[in-house]
Amino acid sequence: MLNDIRQRWLKALGAGFGLTLLQNASAMEGGGSNYLPGFYGDFAEAVMPDKGTFFNNFFAAYQDSNGEVGSVLEMPGIIHVTEWDIFGGRYLLGFYPGVMGSWDHSGRDNVGRFGLADFYLIPFGLNWKWPDLTVLAFEGIVAPTGYYQKGEMNLARNVWTFDHVAELTWNLPGHNELNLVVGYMNNLENHATSYKSGDEFHFDYTVAHYFRDDVGVGVTGSYYQQVTGDDVPYDMQAYPRGQAATIGPAFLYAPRIGERDVTMSVKWLHEFDVKGRAAFDYLVWRVFVEF
Repeated sequence: MLNDIRQRWLKALGAGFGLTLLQNASAMEGGGSNYLPGFYGDFAEAVMPDKGTFFNNFFAAYQDSNGEVGSVLEMPGIIHVTEWDIFGGRYLLGFYPGVMGSWDHSGRDNVGRFGLADFYLIPFGLNWKWPDLTVLAFEGIVAPTGYYQKGEMNLARNVWTFDHVAELTWNLPGHNELNLVVGYMNNLENHATSYKSGDEFHFDYTVAHYFRDDVGVGVTGSYYQQVTGDDVPYDMQAYPRGQAATIGPAFLYAPRIGERDVTMSVKWLHEFDVKGRAAFDYLVWRVFVEF
């Protein structure tokens, strides 16, 4: 019953499709991370169309509980699912440019900036499908294309990040669905500061129920932890290892607009159990449509 919606729904492939700087977040260099809660853990998380080229727009807005620090991120992504099978899985690739605006009102002066964010590349991904189980594995790369100047308020972290991700979607009885994502991120050195941030682990999930093929609701959340320490220059102090969890509601609607099937999801995530930084709230909105 849900095959049509799952074929139409192509979510941006994770924290990373538009993985970007969280201002004062996650307790790596400068308190930043290339992991963004809400990027993973969506409806039909691991399900890709059989082939074709797709537009997947990602929008996120987030700020701390006091409303003093926040960002808005827009990433119009392109995903291409090929006809090639490798090891029994369908090969796909993707590209997500982005722009970002950030502000910081926590100090004496109000500071803001708008410009390019880091781009997210998916050079290699494989999708396997069985009757009630779908698996997607891919390599994501965060490229340091965003604005960065040493000692300034930045829109990027000036590091290459390699995100190794495995996703699972399991169709359950009663029009229910379980989505799980496990990821591990390696960060290279920031050559402007000689600071090398440690590795990061993230776990994301969504438990969903479909009222109809085109309407779904769910509970979504995430857990993040930095698992190795930073390699710090002698004249700098290491940031503490970060940790955070989120939970919140998610909604899906997939109407037909004109001659095209459009799939949209929106979710709100509240952060808790945060170490190394302030807690944030996140609003994430996705739109997917086939060219």
